[in-house]
Amino acid sequence: MKKSFSWTWLILMLAAPAMRAQALPADPSTIHTQGMRFLDAAGREIILRGANTGGRSKLPPFIPFEPVPNFDSALNQYADGVQALGFNVVRLLIIYEAAEPQRGKYDKEYLKKYDRMVAAFGSRGIRVIVDAHQDLFSRRFCGDGFPDWTLPEKYRSLPQHADCKNWGLRDFTWPVTDTLEQFWSNRGGAQDNYIAFFKMLAERYQDDPMVIGFEPINEPFPGSVGRLSLGWFYKNQLFPLYEKVGQAVQAVNPRYLIFADIVPLENIGMWTSHRPRPALKNLVFAPHYYDFGTYGMVATSKFEQAFMHSGLARHQALQKAWDTPILVGEFGASPLMKGAAAYLGSLYDKFDDLKFSGTYWECSMSGTIWNLENTSCFNPDGSLRPAAAALDRPYPRAVAGKINRFSFDAKSGKFQLTWDEDPGISLPTEIYLPARIYPDEPKINLEPAGKFDWDQSRRILSISPLEKSAERKIIIVPK
Repeated sequence: MKKSFSWTWLILMLAAPAMRAQALPADPSTIHTQGMRFLDAAGREIILRGANTGGRSKLPPFIPFEPVPNFDSALNQYADGVQALGFNVVRLLIIYEAAEPQRGKYDKEYLKKYDRMVAAFGSRGIRVIVDAHQDLFSRRFCGDGFPDWTLPEKYRSLPQHADCKNWGLRDFTWPVTDTLEQFWSNRGGAQDNYIAFFKMLAERYQDDPMVIGFEPINEPFPGSVGRLSLGWFYKNQLFPLYEKVGQAVQAVNPRYLIFADIVPLENIGMWTSHRPRPALKNLVFAPHYYDFGTYGMVATSKFEQAFMHSGLARHQALQKAWDTPILVGEFGASPLMKGAAAYLGSLYDKFDDLKFSGTYWECSMSGTIWNLENTSCFNPDGSLRPAAAALDRPYPRAVAGKINRFSFDAKSGKFQLTWDEDPGISLPTEIYLPARIYPDEPKINLEPAGKFDWDQSRRILSISPLEKSAERKIIIVPK
């Protein structure tokens, strides 16, 4: 019997290659937000731990290390040092003054060097947040950030310097206030160029999954009008800028995250959780946290613990109100400060308890100091400063389900993680375990029992999925 021709069959045959292509899993390096969690393309919950790279970038040649004997060898030493701390993210400073020194003209050589830094981190499994960094708006005001053409003309001949003690107080001087007001009100149109700058960067990295997103401006400070009401400033000036930048970069690729910083006056905790949420998808709340312990001014450890708990809880309150993940963009203390290791350990304990992601301030490899701040995790020769070893601690990088809690006891080396496993996730749970705590393969107790693999070179413990729903618990201790 003659078979009839089937158009449906032909259509399915032609569509099959496209259907198979769509079924391929996305690159697990990409991450997105879901409520208050970061998820990768496989659906695993992600904790991001890393550093700002770094304070040396605030001054020419605007990179976080000295290019000696040449840029590439110095970059590899630098990226290796960051990787050795177990980090999976960096907040990589990009300086607008260096990128667009003349209006509408980008510095190709600077951007190529930034590309090479992005590639160096990406090749080591370290994601990149592009941080448009500024302090006091300009080097003309003893700060960093914006090029001269964005300043009111009367300030463009002021000397450039970076030797100011207590530099943050200069935010209240008239030249800085006046300049900020011009920027926030977009007099002269500098904001328009600024948004175009981010669009250019988004196009530059749209095919690089390791560039996960953008922070439109570091530690934004209001101008003369916004200082009358921070609520007004957030609603009418700062968050609209975030929305414009977000819309520009997400039009290029919707996967990009937008990291929303707040006014540094609220670094020790938001004054109120009633701040308006920027109208953006893939939004991340990215406050900073600096308290008295940062400056070695804590009277008692009990006071320090209470102060940390209170400040971070206020940040968490806004996180919950916005229903976004949180990444504390800056925190820490100089490793040269007495008690720095204990302070950093206490702070990380709180981060673990709250399931916060964060990037430590800061890691540079240079003897050049900006505004008397000697805060790098590295010595100028690239060796790790002893107290900075506290940054190298275990954490869950990727969890095949929902994290319930995790903790680390520095005295015993005991790490614990519990999670609700998602049977739909096929990739393993991954935990980073530093060599300084676990020099040999550690003792592991996993419930329910299952397969796991210890990668000594990567310092990663991978736990195979059960392929069924279960609450899982792992306890890890040194041998």
